[in-house]
Amino acid sequence: MSKNYFHAIATLAGTIIGVGMFSIPFVINKSGIILLFIYLPLLGVVQYFLHKIYAEIILSTKEKHRLPGYAEKYISRRGKIFSLLIGLIGDYGAILAYIIVGGIFLYELLNPIFGGNIFIYSVILFLLQAAIVFSGIKLIASVELIMSGLLIFMVGLLAWHGWGYIDFNNYHLVSWPNIFLPYGPIFFAVSGSAAIPSVCKLLAQKRENIKSAIAWGTFIPIIMMLVFIFVIVGITGNNTSPDTLVGLRAVLSDGVIVFALILGLLAIITSFLVIAQSIREIFWWDFKINKNIAWALACFVPFILYLLGLRDLTKIVSLSGAFTGGLIGLLYLWLLVEVKKKREQPSIIKNKINKPIIFFLSLLFILGLIYEVYYFFTN
Repeated sequence: MSKNYFHAIATLAGTIIGVGMFSIPFVINKSGIILLFIYLPLLGVVQYFLHKIYAEIILSTKEKHRLPGYAEKYISRRGKIFSLLIGLIGDYGAILAYIIVGGIFLYELLNPIFGGNIFIYSVILFLLQAAIVFSGIKLIASVELIMSGLLIFMVGLLAWHGWGYIDFNNYHLVSWPNIFLPYGPIFFAVSGSAAIPSVCKLLAQKRENIKSAIAWGTFIPIIMMLVFIFVIVGITGNNTSPDTLVGLRAVLSDGVIVFALILGLLAIITSFLVIAQSIREIFWWDFKINKNIAWALACFVPFILYLLGLRDLTKIVSLSGAFTGGLIGLLYLWLLVEVKKKREQPSIIKNKINKPIIFFLSLLFILGLIYEVYYFFTN
């Protein structure tokens, strides 16, 4: 396999393994460990299907676009604006979550040495990530490959070391009032759609490898998450914090905490890079905005939201996952139906889609959306 094949897998995996993974233990502790083994595999398969749908849309079209461009081409101008608004809410929400948690992790890691406050560390980390995005996709892919390899190693090491600290009394089987609580955070955590155009671009000369790269890039993170979340909840139980790692400090040694914080920072940086690049290309490719202005719009809008005080991690992740993720999922289904009618060129990926599949996924997305909006405004 070529170097680009592993870059493609790392880009997708690095996008998925982000702040979402660190928000799940908190909601699983509230809802029950059994739901982890229901929601994560089920929504992982759903996202894999959506990743393949997006890849088919890209490969069936001659020109380069992001989602709003495809929506305009195959649906209408209104479809383009709708997809832009929904996509930006979700992607800006993701970057906002990365800024929030990244600042916390960097503060916990470096404050004992250099002092300072969380805000300063959030700004430093944000500026570093924005600079990497400014440099372009080639550096991003190289950074993703290195960091994704480290993430796999570090999650395995954390699970191995933490296994001895697990108290099985910390696992609650099911909390019926909270059975729908994991839907939004997990749907958010397993989404990697923003990386699919980069995967297709990296493998443009080896298109037959795209499907397997998407499979590996989707399911490796899901397996890692299962292990990571199971171990974390078993260790911290009711002391599980919304960002996961701060709650570990009450149980594990400082050395393990430092290790876990580094893991968290790696996960956040890899995801930030791809999501920000995705937003940049939406403005650059689909709206013909200067690439440097597009970079500023991609990176600095969520940073301004952070400065304005939007910092409730659980609500941001839940709403981004179920609300915007559900609407984008519906748009993918609608787009695929139209693409199959108006395909510009043959695609190496051809998804089978029929009315039962469309009905099931649409119902899933709509019900999840309704629940998360209700949860957002009532809690």
